[in-house]
Amino acid sequence: MQLKHLRTFATVASTLNVTRAGERLHLAQSSVTEQIQALETDLGVVLFDRSKRRLHLTEAGRRLLDHAADLLSLADEARSAVADVAGQPTGSLTVGGLETLCSSFLPPLLMTFCTAHPAVAVRMTTAGSGELRSGIRSGDIDVAFVFGEGPPEDGVEREIVAWDRLTVIVPAGHQLAGRDAVAPDDLRDEPFLVTATGCVYRRMFDTAFPAAGAGRPRTAGEFDSIGAIRALVAAGLGCALVPALAVAPAAGLAVLPWVGDADSVPVSMLWRRRRVQPPGLRLFLTSARKGFCAVRSDDDHHPHAERFR
Repeated sequence: MQLKHLRTFATVASTLNVTRAGERLHLAQSSVTEQIQALETDLGVVLFDRSKRRLHLTEAGRRLLDHAADLLSLADEARSAVADVAGQPTGSLTVGGLETLCSSFLPPLLMTFCTAHPAVAVRMTTAGSGELRSGIRSGDIDVAFVFGEGPPEDGVEREIVAWDRLTVIVPAGHQLAGRDAVAPDDLRDEPFLVTATGCVYRRMFDTAFPAAGAGRPRTAGEFDSIGAIRALVAAGLGCALVPALAVAPAAGLAVLPWVGDADSVPVSMLWRRRRVQPPGLRLFLTSARKGFCAVRSDDDHHPHAERFR
């Protein structure tokens, strides 16, 4: 049983989609299929039920999946032990994050890490919070960055590395556009654009404006993309509550600090718990902790600058 076949199996099992698994593994769909077939031949069992429109694990597949993460983790630990002796870390590192963090906060950290450790091949992927957590658990993603603390998860380490202020964005011509900051009473019955229930950005809105609270802004529409919400606010459709990191300078927008009870949101770093961390991951975690502090250390306007660490 080859480890590369087992890793491909675990990725297909986590996505139940050969095309998506191929994208994560940087393999052609035909190569993914060939590796799964080779593993099935080696084990003498069928791992996936292909009789329906979507793949399903067979009983044999479910049993193998129970052991796959442990086997792959042991292989990574063995590779890490050898790499420690060799000195210079090598291998690959997959960094995941919400689109907002990947486009604004992570690039400086990745540049610093890649410059210091050029032998480590780094890949960055964007996804929603749920998919990022799933990728951490399956081993497809080595370290991920999300907004919010989130619930404890078995086998997943979590550390708050920064806090980002919340802001209210309004159309440039809005009556509040000239304010230094806005509070809940300023937004009574204002139309707000939000993401769908369950999304981390929607939780920020619901926390800032409890459903039972008086004067809660009215929801003018739900949208899947923070980028779309920014554009629609600039067009005059309504207002929105977003982290400061999600707001790039743009025509048609006014950005106002939010001074409600929940005025900031944590940025959390997630990684899978292992007995021995791969050298590349260990070095990246250290670099990220220092980098988050350095990236924002000169941000005098951040109300929680002293909380960055």
